[in-house]
Amino acid sequence: MVSHSNSRSIILGIIAVLLWCWSGLCFRKGSEIMGSSMVYLTFMTGCGSFTAVVLQYFRGQPLSDMVRLPFRVIIAGFFGVALYTVMLAKAFGIAAEADIGQINLLNYLWPVWMVVLGILLLGYRPNAPLAISGILMGLFGVAISRGFNLFTHLPTNLIPHALAVSGGFLWALYVVLLRKWNIPEEKGGTAFHFAICAIMAGLFAGFSHEWHNIPPWSGAMVFWIVVGGVGPVGIAYSLYEISVKNGPIILIASFAYFIPIGSSLVIGLFFKETMNNGLILGAVFITIGAWMIRRACNDA
Repeated sequence: MVSHSNSRSIILGIIAVLLWCWSGLCFRKGSEIMGSSMVYLTFMTGCGSFTAVVLQYFRGQPLSDMVRLPFRVIIAGFFGVALYTVMLAKAFGIAAEADIGQINLLNYLWPVWMVVLGILLLGYRPNAPLAISGILMGLFGVAISRGFNLFTHLPTNLIPHALAVSGGFLWALYVVLLRKWNIPEEKGGTAFHFAICAIMAGLFAGFSHEWHNIPPWSGAMVFWIVVGGVGPVGIAYSLYEISVKNGPIILIASFAYFIPIGSSLVIGLFFKETMNNGLILGAVFITIGAWMIRRACNDA
């Protein structure tokens, strides 16, 4: 029988995953409305970090825990959280509308990178046939996510695709390094890195003179800043942290397999051009591939 504590943790984990499904949409809509992905990301992650501070306060936890992190975790998080988020937001911001779905799914190849990095850095020896099958399944999912006319309608700009793949790699490296270093879960660590992300995005926007091109403030701009910052950044990471620390972690972690499908559905709902005959099927293949890779590592 599931305890009340476990039930609460499971519900919090599900809410966090559902909020994360809106990340890609927020990156794209916010970038369009504000005319700059970096300007939007500055406000979005700044709002998210502030939300995390407020939640930390009302939970009665020391605010100092949010910055009391090992130095190497700060450095790794700079690349694996802050830079990764900047790269992903930029990819969504500059991609053609027809490519948004594929950009989203390219990011979710990070389980593939985790297996490769786990072999190199952690000495993992996964179930090879299952791992290879999962990797191929994930790559096939990405391939068909642009539709079955993939080879007749190639992307006009590959930079967003490269950013999404590279960002996913940095995130996977960050996670593997935390495991290698045996770093305990730090309260609010992600919020600290999102604050760094806000500073980075603001600087990038300044170097590109994007602050001068912001349209007049509107309700839509505030809406997407609040939705993206409070939801996928501020609340989702805080709830997920509480969830995995107090509930059945394996079950809760498995909820993340829904994100490629859920986020593809959300993006397809708002951007009709990206909703082709291969997007959802591709998301399903990536989800199955990620599950197979996870099983391969568990078997090891």
